[in-house]
This record gives sequence, structure tokens and C-alpha cells, in this order.
Amino acid sequence: MANKETFKISAALKDLIGKELITDELVAVFELVKNSFDACASKVEVIFENNRDKDNARIIIKDDGKGMNYDDIKNKWLFVAYSAKRQGSENDDYRDKITSRRILAGSKGVGRFSCDRLGKSLNLISIKDEPLCKIENLVVNWNDFENVDDKEFINIQVTHNVLKENPYQLEKGTILEISELRDDWDRDHILKLKKSLAKLINPNQENDSNNFSIEIIAEDEKKDDKKIDITDEPKSNFAIVNGHVKNPIFETLKIKTSNIFVQISHDGNFIKTTLQDRGDQIYYLKENNPYKELKNISVYLFQLNKAAKINFKNIMGIESVKYGSIFVYKNGFRIYPFGEVGEDTLSIDRRKQQGYNRNLGTRDLIGRIEINGDQPELRETTSRDGGLIKTQTYSRLVEFFYNYALKRLENYVVNVIKWGDEQIIKETEETIPALLAKDVKIQILELISGFINSKNIIDIQYDKNFLQIIEDKQKNSVGKIIKNISRAAEKSGNPEIIKEAKKIESVIKEAKDDVNQATAKAETEKNKREAIEKKLDYVISQKNFLQNDISDDTKNLESILHHIGLNTAFIKTDIENLVKAINKNEIKENLVKIVKRLSMFNEKINSFSKYFKKVNFKSESNTVTVDIVSFINEYIENVYKLREDLKTNRELLNVKINTPEKFEFKMKINPIDLVIVFDNLISNSFKYDATDITLSWSKADNTIQLSFKDNGKGISNDIVDHIFDFGFTTSKRGSGIGLYHVKEIIENLRGTIHVNNNISKGVEFIINFKN
Repeated sequence: MANKETFKISAALKDLIGKELITDELVAVFELVKNSFDACASKVEVIFENNRDKDNARIIIKDDGKGMNYDDIKNKWLFVAYSAKRQGSENDDYRDKITSRRILAGSKGVGRFSCDRLGKSLNLISIKDEPLCKIENLVVNWNDFENVDDKEFINIQVTHNVLKENPYQLEKGTILEISELRDDWDRDHILKLKKSLAKLINPNQENDSNNFSIEIIAEDEKKDDKKIDITDEPKSNFAIVNGHVKNPIFETLKIKTSNIFVQISHDGNFIKTTLQDRGDQIYYLKENNPYKELKNISVYLFQLNKAAKINFKNIMGIESVKYGSIFVYKNGFRIYPFGEVGEDTLSIDRRKQQGYNRNLGTRDLIGRIEINGDQPELRETTSRDGGLIKTQTYSRLVEFFYNYALKRLENYVVNVIKWGDEQIIKETEETIPALLAKDVKIQILELISGFINSKNIIDIQYDKNFLQIIEDKQKNSVGKIIKNISRAAEKSGNPEIIKEAKKIESVIKEAKDDVNQATAKAETEKNKREAIEKKLDYVISQKNFLQNDISDDTKNLESILHHIGLNTAFIKTDIENLVKAINKNEIKENLVKIVKRLSMFNEKINSFSKYFKKVNFKSESNTVTVDIVSFINEYIENVYKLREDLKTNRELLNVKINTPEKFEFKMKINPIDLVIVFDNLISNSFKYDATDITLSWSKADNTIQLSFKDNGKGISNDIVDHIFDFGFTTSKRGSGIGLYHVKEIIENLRGTIHVNNNISKGVEFIINFKN
């Protein structure tokens, strides 16, 4: 005959579901705060007593919830893994969902063991919201459960008392006094907890978390709190220990950037999407939901451009990268570790590595996923910092996040407004964005028209003003766009869109006439440039011959022709810039600047031609005595700095010059020699992807030194000894002449040039001149 047996449970269970399961002390506090919320508390106080004296320190968690009587303590709190939250309201009046309208934050039945993670001793006091209530008291020494693995868990007793006095003057609620703390809770540690608690509760949730407050009280920190400027909110919230925990949600931060809001309806039938860019709505979509497992879920996603990151830090007092990325909330409470700094639970950074310039990473994003309702297939792991259990529904949630939120936001910011091209003006911290929505209206229409073919689309809405501007280069796609817009109007029931589409044809005609005129001017300049390049072809084709049999006069000729080549390259670039500026409808002032500079480069080539004829290739001719510091600085300032058109066309090279006061050094030079030197150095910086160049002057005895430093790709140590050799080059576009003549000219001026290759990024050329 078979015997019936039961499991025996070792006292070691306490560690398994206590301090070994909940390993993070912040998560332990969160669990206890969530228990207060589930007990229908309107406020919870997290009190630190003697926090600067660990031996006598205590953490007290006090709430005004429904409290517990003796029956609740015995049959629920002491019932391991039992959760009244899972049992439903018919079995548990102390978790009354109907009257509180709260969706419960936890349901594992082990959150109470967070007390063990925080300290070795627990003193629980509770008063239930009922007539003739008693002051119930439970004393637990967690050490009694340790090192006694041979004892059964249920045989280790805890102490229950009924108190005569109410030590906290509570009408109802529960108090947890935790002592013999396992961690040091200094000021920085409490501030870290406060910052984390701010992200614990999502105040934008449908749940009742708006009517729930958390306050931190630490008497020992009040003196230091008074030193903080309390008028500077929300920064001061994260610098002051004492006070209510506030969660400034992203929408209230006035982050001016691209963002997307995607919502699956309560019944799970529809998905609604709104894409915005710096305050302007780009489009709204309503479509059928293909994910039948998902309902009542929202995604708020913000792309952090440079301006948004600066604004975030100014408002929050912390860099966005140190705040977190994509958080996940269920019924108003955060699920760990989603969004935590350094965590990539959704594999966003792993995906970015596969397409660096095409994909956004956690440093570029901030936002949240909100899960509402019971949703048993989207539930937390028991270990509280392990995220959600990897069910099939969870996989579908991640798929929904990528396909309907992240990829749509990426498609807009990467392919339409050219994410990453914005520039910051350091003095004002003003951002010049890559492109604004008004600059890419036709691209936005093309983006929207791409949704039309989806069988799930029900409604599309967007700004009718997108139809008011169109560029010539896009005229071929107008017919297709008009057809798609007409289809969109029929589906959305908005025939006015069709009327607006008719305006495109007249706008195109005007745009075409303007662009044709600009193209004719650009073509004339292009023909001039091509004629000059043709004359240079022969010289370039003879490179190998020149290296073997070359005279000094021919080397000087090569120098002049090489410099002409650099200037024709600038002409080519500026012709392209001119076309871009015209197509973007830049103001006349910007167009004139580019034309003036084209004229300047042309005159420069003419001056080299005259110089070539007069000096008979001798570089010592036409010398003058000048202050080379002023000459070089003025040349750099006039040619390479403060070029607004470069900002317009997103090709900005930042040049900074550091010169001590009253600093000069006079020498006899040929001005064209120094022009050749610095044009070649700056040209090389361009070729090797530098964005910043710094020139720094210094002086010692009779020697003057100039440091020319950039942040480009730098020079490999294996070739650094050969870069000044005639004909040596690693660039497909290079001739191997530029740096050779740089060194030759400087040495003819009784100077020296050498390379400092021991910098973290880029390269440094150090030039010395002597009297």
C-alpha cells in the first residue's frame, strides 16, 4: 500500500526568498513601497533614523493603508508565497480593487521578505481599518532562520504581541521598523534611492498612482538640505534628501525633439500612432492590431538630439545617459531592470552595433512602455530585478515595440531629418538642426504614402501645409504622391486633402523656374572648374616620371599646380553647396556669401598664375617682412572660420586659435609660401575626417612655436617617418606633394616641423621659427 508523504521545508528557505532572491537594497525598498500601495495607502514615509551611525541606524516604512488584524497576519502575512492579490476581491476585502480602483502592483507573495534584505531584525506594527481594532505587533529576528538548515521553516517561531499604546498615533496602516541594517545609508546612498524611487511610479498611468505619495525623512540630513537652493526645481529634488519623491515625466520637461506615441486600445482591436517633431505633429495613424495577445499597452519614445540632451541636463540636473533609457511600467510601477543605466534588456544597443548610423541606441533614446491591466502573460520574474518572464506574449511585446515605435521613429529621424547632423552654437547652446519638418515636407509625404498599402490602415491624418512647398528634384514623384494622397483621403473621409494636392502642380512650376536659373549659373562655374582640372590631368599622369627625374624648378612648379588643385577642389565643393542652398530656398544673403567665395578662389588661382610667370619658379622672390602671427591668424580667420554657408550645408569645420596677448614675431617671408603651408595642413585634416582644428602659439627665447592639432583619423606610427617624403601618400586622391612642400617651405624659412603622434585622437604638427 502506497504511503502519502509531504515536503519538508528547511529554514534555508528564508534566504532563498529573502536576501538571496532580492539582492539589491533599492529593489527591496521598492517592494515594500509597492506593498503599501497595494494596501490602498495614500502615502508612505520612508524614514531613516541615525543613518550616519550604522550600529544604531533604522529604516522605518510607514503607510496609511488598510492595515492588518491578527487573522491577516497569521493567515496572509505569515503564509509564505500566499498572495491575497492573486486570490481576488471575493477572498480578500483588504485588497478591494473595486473601491480603490487600483490595479495591484505585485502578486508573488514574497515581497515581505525584502525586510530581510534590508536588516536582520523586523518590528511590524499594524492597525486595521475596522471597528474595535487592535494594535498588532510582530517581531521577527531573521538570524533565527540562518545556519539551521536542518530545522524546518515552520517550526521557527516569531513573536506576536498586542500593544497597549500606539507609538505612531496611527488611525490605520502598517509600520515596518527594520534594524541591524545590512548596508550603509549615507547621504549619497539615500539620494540614489530617492532618484530611483522617482522612476518607480509613473504618474501618467491610468492606475491610481496619482493619488499615492512617497516621502523620505532623514533627520540627520536636514542640516545639509538647507544648503541647497530649493527654487531650482526639479534639480533640487535630486539634491535634497528630505521631501516628497517626484517623477517629472518626459512630456512636462518640454524636450524639443522628435517623439512617437503608440497605443494599443483597451480592447486590443486598434493601434494608434502619433509622430511629432519639435512640437509639430507629423502624422497620426489608426490601424488594426495584428498582435492579438496584446492590449492596453502604450509606448512613449523620445529621440534625444543634442539640444534635447542639453535641455534635459539643464532641467533635471543630470545627464540623460546617467538617468536611464527605456523604462517599463506595469500598472503604474516600474519593472526592473528595464531602463537602468548600463542595461540593454531590449537589445537596443546590440542592434545599433549592426547598423551604427542607421539605428538609434540607448544613449539616443528615452521613454517608457506602459502595461495596464492584469495581463498574466506579462508578469515580473520572482527575482524582482530580472524583468518580465520570457513568455510568447513578452516576445510579441518586444516585436510590437520595435516595429511600431522604434523603427518608425528611426525612419523619420535617420532618413528624413538626417539625425546626427545638428550643430550646437557653444555661446548660446542653440542648436542648428539637420533639417526641420518644414524643410522636408515632400519626404514626409512620401513617408506617409508608404503606409497606404498596408491592409491594416484605417485612418491617416497629417498637416495639410506639407503640400505647400516642393523641390524640383522631387517633381518626378509627384504623380505617385498625388495618387497615394487621394487614396488616403478616401480612407480617412477627408476629401480636402485631394484639393490641396492640386496645388502641387502650380508650386512645382514656380520652383522649377527658380531652380533652372540657379542651375544655369552653377553649370557655368562647373565648366570653368572642369577646364582647369583638364589642364592638370597631364601633370598628375606624369607623377612617376617626376619622382625619378625632377629638378628644383619643377618641384616649385608642382607646388604651385598642387595648390591650384586644392582651390579648384574648393570651387567644386562650393558649386555643390550653392546648388544645395538654392534647392533649400536659402535667403539671398547666404547665396551671395557662397558666390563671393567662389570669386575669391578664382582670383586666388589667377594670382598664382601671375606669380608663376614673374618669379621664374624661385620661391624666394617677392618677399616681405611681416608679423607672421597676425598674417597666419588673419588668413585662417578669413578663409576657414565663420563660414555660415558651411553650417547651412552641414560641413562645418571648427577652427580655434589660441594666441597670447601682445604676441608677434616678424620675419621676411613670401606670403604665398605660408598660404601653401596652411592650405595643405587644413586640406589634410579635411581628408582624414577632422571636425576640429586648434592652433596654439607659444614663445621661448628667440624661438616661436605653433601647434597645429586636429581630431581626425591621425597618422599610423608605421608611416609617420615618411609623410614628408616627396610623392609619399596613403590617399587615393593625394599626390604626395603637399606635406613635402610644407616641410621644404618651413625649412627655407629657417624653421622646423615635426609630428607629435602621442595624442588620444588626431595628429599634432609642431612648427618652430627662429629669428
